[in-house]
Amino acid sequence: MRDERRAPEVTYGMRLEQAIEELAHCGDIEVERRPPAPGLTPQRLELLADADRVFDRIADEWRVRLDDALRPYHFAADEYHAAWGTSDGSVLGEFCLRNIYDCLVGRRHPVLGDENLPSKDRGVLAALRIFDEAPFAGAGAVAGLRVPSGSGELEIWFYVATQAMFHRLHLDYGTYLETLLLTKGAFGWQYLFADVDLSGPQHHDTAEILTAMLDVFPRYFPGHDYNPLRVRLRERL
Repeated sequence: MRDERRAPEVTYGMRLEQAIEELAHCGDIEVERRPPAPGLTPQRLELLADADRVFDRIADEWRVRLDDALRPYHFAADEYHAAWGTSDGSVLGEFCLRNIYDCLVGRRHPVLGDENLPSKDRGVLAALRIFDEAPFAGAGAVAGLRVPSGSGELEIWFYVATQAMFHRLHLDYGTYLETLLLTKGAFGWQYLFADVDLSGPQHHDTAEILTAMLDVFPRYFPGHDYNPLRVRLRERL
């Protein structure tokens, strides 16, 4: 008799856990994780496990229908977090990724403000819904989603409070999450998708981390292709 059992679906959450395991099993990298949030209620777990219901709720809240191509990037966990660094300190990283439902609907968000930004940017910053940040690093780096009125497009912005740096990233939500798997959240990887010159003194540390990351990661994680990121870094140096 033919065995018709299907292999379990590989979810984005499973892929993210695998990326964290890759870090943890690399002998040259130390990893810390924030403890998971308390257990979900059955009602909330039922909602978050159903991508159709999540996308319907987002559509009701924002009057926008997200692209179905984003459904594989939905996950039910409140967040996934990892902070890490190589033993010599040349490459450091951190991410704290929240699910898209909590980002857009289910969580109260502090309003970000920065008087050092131009007025047009301050309005955009205040409207952001944060979905990724580095809470242990202390640099104030966050990535946020913005849904312009009447638009079905999710804009992704990157803000670093300690440097008053604010850039719209030239990627979509799915590409952000795919690149997070690749870079493991190495500090400053988002600049590879921004209109920015990394050769200046204000970006010296970021350029060094990204250069070191793209030197050692192909050896640490040979199953991944880092050439497209190398091209992006060269274009910005």
